[in-house]
Amino acid sequence: MLFNSYQFAFGFLPIALVIFWILSARDYRRACAAFLILASLCFYAWWNWRYLFLFGFSIVFNFGWSLLLVPAEGARDETRERRRRVLLGFAIAVNLGLLGYFKYRNFLADSTGALLGTNWHLPPLVLPLAISFFSFEQITFLMSAYRGEPGARDFISYCLFIAFFPHLIAGPIVRYAEIYPQFNRNTHFRLTAANFCDGLMIFAIGLFKKVMIADTFRPIVNPLFDRTVHMAFFDAWGGALAFALEIYFDFSGYSDMAIGLARMFGVRFPENFDSPYQASNIIQFWRRWHITLSFFLRDYLYIPLGGNRHGKFRRDLNLFITMVLGGLWHGANWTFVIWGTLHGLYLWINHLWAERRYRMPESTAWALTFLLTTAAWVFFRAPTFARAADFFVAMAGCNGYSFNAVQDAIGWRELGLIGGGLAIALFGPNRQTILAWQWPSDWLWAGAFAVLAGVSIMGMANPPPFIYFQF
Repeated sequence: MLFNSYQFAFGFLPIALVIFWILSARDYRRACAAFLILASLCFYAWWNWRYLFLFGFSIVFNFGWSLLLVPAEGARDETRERRRRVLLGFAIAVNLGLLGYFKYRNFLADSTGALLGTNWHLPPLVLPLAISFFSFEQITFLMSAYRGEPGARDFISYCLFIAFFPHLIAGPIVRYAEIYPQFNRNTHFRLTAANFCDGLMIFAIGLFKKVMIADTFRPIVNPLFDRTVHMAFFDAWGGALAFALEIYFDFSGYSDMAIGLARMFGVRFPENFDSPYQASNIIQFWRRWHITLSFFLRDYLYIPLGGNRHGKFRRDLNLFITMVLGGLWHGANWTFVIWGTLHGLYLWINHLWAERRYRMPESTAWALTFLLTTAAWVFFRAPTFARAADFFVAMAGCNGYSFNAVQDAIGWRELGLIGGGLAIALFGPNRQTILAWQWPSDWLWAGAFAVLAGVSIMGMANPPPFIYFQF
């Protein structure tokens, strides 16, 4: 079930809100949590009920195993601590093993076959919805239990943390320590007018981003990337810029909708985007793009690798490895590895530049940052290296500069859409800024919501899925 579908907007969500309101009004906190777990499982099963068993296994296994990780009270015993570390490593390996089997089985088989010159191919395997995200969430819970943080033995709160439908499919990636207290404060975990209105507005902004902005770029992006067509300069750059805008508004729109939905139910999620295309260097870009993933990779990969504790070279190497693996997490294709590798190199150079105290004009730094991230997006979107190479050849002007060489792909209308999208991303206020405005009246607030929601709802027929659903 998609957030941008009529089934969700006029069916699932209103029913869930009404039942939650009835239960929370009577202070049935545990009943509220149990209902949301059930609703979230129904939300997940709507896509493919068969994978509900895999999801259920992940929940039961990780909670049962976490009970072995909770530190004993009193004096620490070194033998027990070593045992806990081994148990933690095994549990993380099980989660990564499940992720690896379903997401990377065919990728590894095909890569091995290509390396050995054989035709060994496995039958295609449907990727379970949200496995990349709920696997990471399980790891954060296991670490929370290992550290002895509150709530590790609370099965209901744990289940809701993992299954809560607003963030189940594509994040934001949240930590148990952030969410558990909110599930267990009656003054917060209920439906209130303030939370409902704020959440509805945040959801409307995200829906507008997805339906009215991101989806307008799909007819530009898909023909250029998915078909082998001859491109000239403007076609290639137009396609690359269109995808840079599509993925930003698509995923930031999803994140806004997830944050808004959680707010309606009295839960506050961390921010996930902060105008990343306005960044003037790559370090700043990654502090603004998919913020919760950046924090996860930092805390659960970069720091365990050694972080910056062993000198500058090891710091940069650890950062590089983190970005390469982060690229692979996004998809089972070597193009994603190259995308992660490029960003690893970008960050390495950025740190070296800063240490040498080199300077360039702010506008030049921004332009270079945006150019490099846009170029890297070509690998992220291209299905093959050959198609990515076609783009870079055309972007370099090697195929000429004829306008609209690919019929109906990049014309004046498409250039106008790209220009408008760039203006919004680069100069427009983000959602956090809009909500911080001092609105002159509640009527104006309501009118803004009505416009955003109304035009988005009219454009929701046959909604395409979110880009990050495939990850």
